[in-house]
Parts: sequence; structure tokens; C-alpha cells
Amino acid sequence: MTFRLPVALAALSMLCAPLLAHHSAAAEYFGQVVTWQAVITRFSWMNPHTFVYFDAKNPGGVMTNYICEGSAPSGLIGNGWTRNTLKPGDHVTVKGYRAKDRADGCKIRSVVFPDGHEMIMGWDGSNAAPR
Repeated sequence: MTFRLPVALAALSMLCAPLLAHHSAAAEYFGQVVTWQAVITRFSWMNPHTFVYFDAKNPGGVMTNYICEGSAPSGLIGNGWTRNTLKPGDHVTVKGYRAKDRADGCKIRSVVFPDGHEMIMGWDGSNAAPR
């Protein structure tokens, strides 16, 4: 009987492990930091990830509306973010990683405000495919 409880607990913990797993951003984004001079059009504060929408010129010089993934609100709060940190019309510099499957997508690393202060938003690009 004393053997069954530890075995049952071990089996139960293995069943719960997938619930704690999280996908790697490296599968979706390149590892080289790209910088955009951006005008915010929308900031979506929601779980499991925030999204930042902004207008900026693409590599060909065409104005594009980017839809970029940020971190979860719970993680951003610890870095000083609120749902009102970015507002439509804000002029900022966005640093992030281009999406592999969408020309208008990215994973945001940080945002630099006009006064020069930079707020970290997420993933540092480690283990990503270079490009």
C-alpha cells in the first residue's frame, strides 16, 4: 500500500506536466532584433499575450500596419506596464523579432519612448533562428 501512493502521485504529476508547458517563440520568430519607428494604433491588453498594433515602414519603405505579440499582462505588470502604457497616436521605437510566417508580424522585445526610457516587454531572442 505504501508503494502505490508514490506511484500514483508520480503518474498524476506526469499527466499534469503538459498543462505547464509553453511554446517556444523560436519556432515562430527570427533571432535578429529589428527596430521600427512606429505610431501605435492599438494596444490589446489580454491573456495569454498582449498585442501591439502599429504603423511603420516595412523594409521596402511601404507604410504597414504591424500586429505584434507581446508578453502576458501578468509578466508585464512586474516591468511597470499597464493597459494604458501605449495609446493610439503614441510615437515610439519598437524593437522586436520578425515573424517567420507573416511580413506584418513580430514578437516585441522592448519599446523606447520619446524621452529615451525603454520598457522591456519580453523574450530576448535566445535560441531563435538567425536572420
